[in-house]
Formats: sequence, C-alpha cells, structure tokens
Amino acid sequence: MGPISIFIVEDELLISASLKSQLQSFGYEVLGSSTKGEQCISEIERLSLEGKEPEIVLMDIHLRGEIDGIETARRLVEKFNCAIIFLTGQSSKEIYDRSFKIKPFGYLLKPIDMEQTKMTIEIAAYQRNLEIENLVYQQQLEVLLEARKRENDEILSLYQTVVNNSIVGMVITQDDTIVFANKKIAEIIGLTVEEFSALSVLNLTEFVHPDDRLEMVTKMQNRLNGQDVSDSNRFRLLRKDGTITDVETYGKLIQFKGRQALHLTYFEISSSR
Repeated sequence: MGPISIFIVEDELLISASLKSQLQSFGYEVLGSSTKGEQCISEIERLSLEGKEPEIVLMDIHLRGEIDGIETARRLVEKFNCAIIFLTGQSSKEIYDRSFKIKPFGYLLKPIDMEQTKMTIEIAAYQRNLEIENLVYQQQLEVLLEARKRENDEILSLYQTVVNNSIVGMVITQDDTIVFANKKIAEIIGLTVEEFSALSVLNLTEFVHPDDRLEMVTKMQNRLNGQDVSDSNRFRLLRKDGTITDVETYGKLIQFKGRQALHLTYFEISSSR
C-alpha cells in the first residue's frame, strides 16, 4: 500500500509551500495544490481521470474567488471519494454549521500544528478506506441479494407452474379459511380458483356427498385435534353442476406462517361427468 495522497487548497502560497514540504517529509504524496476552489475542482478532476484521485484534501475554508472552501468541498464530495479536512483560522458557529453538512473528516486550526495534522490525516485516511470498503461490500451484497432473488423468483415460478398444472388438487386450510388452492381442485368441483378460494372450510364440506359428509368432517376434525387418523380418505364430491365424482384425499398437518394448517391433496378417481 502506497503513501497517503494529499491535495492542498490554500490561498496563501507561503503556507501552502511550507505545508507541502512538511507533509512530504512525513512520507505523504502531495499530488498538487490550488489557491482557488474552481481551480481545485478542475485539478482533481484531471487527477481522477489519470487514476490519481487524492485520498485527502486539505481545504482552507476562506478562499479567494467565486466559491469558498466549504462550497468547493461540497462539490468535491459529490463527485469524488476525497476525505475533506478543513483548515481554518476561525472557529465560529456559522462556519461549523455550514461545514458539518459536508461531513468532513476533521478540522485543523491555524497556525497549523504538524503533529496534530499528521494524526488527523492518518485517522481521516483510515476512516475513508473503511467507508470505501463498506461501500464495496454493500454493492457486492446487493448484487448477491439480487442474484438470490432472481434464483428464488425462478424457483417460485417453476413451483407455481408445476402446482398449477398438476393433475392433483391441492388445498391448504387454516382455521376456517382456504389459504391456498391450485387450479386442479377448483376444476374438480367445477369452480374457478377465485370462486374456490373465496369459500370457507364449512362451505367446502357442502360439496361432499351427504352420505359421506359426517365421516369426512369427523376425520378432519380428529386430525386437527392431533388424533392418529389415516392420512388417506375416499369419498364422493358433488360438483357445481350436480354431477358426482369419487376422490381420494391425503391430509397432513403442516406449519403455515408459524401456525398449524391442514394440507390436503385430492385425486379424482372416477366421475359421472
């Protein structure tokens, strides 16, 4: 890992030259300097295109020109990944209120203490690298989650295709509500899926032949009560058009959204249609 790269924005040339010399003596790489905000933005844009975007920008708040250091810093953080450290000879509340919105990585009061400057630069560079690593990790995680979502969507689509084109009727009931029904079970009774799903469990039992209804309801209730009941059952259904069809059902207690539910499958054996 190379030395920390720095760009200096200071309108006092003597201060800028002295700062550059001392920073270089500490082993930092000074990529350039500017005396005005507009010039700074142009220079950093050029450096960025060359693959030399500075890690740290030491930004004097009071600059000559059309824009001051705070506005210059705001424009920089919108376009680049530079960590801003403000240089100021004042500590007024107005200055801090304006500059806080940019989320600077530190402040240095003039006259500049170089040991304090070195410590502030090291901390800012470390925090900047952490933020970039976190951003990269977040982007990688978003890509991974998007890929996983596509996989899940494909699996769900395949499952729905299989279930909706199954030759077996499938129903899940919970309490007195039908929470899932496939196309085949609605077809067996002669309803649309929407019509079938709108039924209550009590309504559903009305499609069972009167001679088979009590036995079927009793077995269903015993299963819900946890009694040992055969998984399979055979009875007659009355279709919407009045015809009769023989079905064999298999029932299992399952957990649906954290609560007990009954999963039923229906095999149509014969029909008088």
